[in-house]
Amino acid sequence: MSVRTTVHLEERLAEKVRQLVPSRGVNRFINEAVAEKVEAIERKKIEDEMREGYIARRDEDLEVAADWEVVDLENWPEWKD
Repeated sequence: MSVRTTVHLEERLAEKVRQLVPSRGVNRFINEAVAEKVEAIERKKIEDEMREGYIARRDEDLEVAADWEVVDLENWPEWKD
């Protein structure tokens, strides 16, 4: 399904699109460009939320890591030089 809409481009940008994209391919070009931008914004939002979560849980994660520190290297071979 598609939705018909009107988009106003700056003249300079519209001219570049006309130069680079065949007239019958402009709709596809604009759809792909918008989809890429939306994906980038969504990815950035998820990354920001993850970063905030990691920061918020930092102290808890350090405590858990400290609890397991005793067994971290258990059963690993000894390194010999």
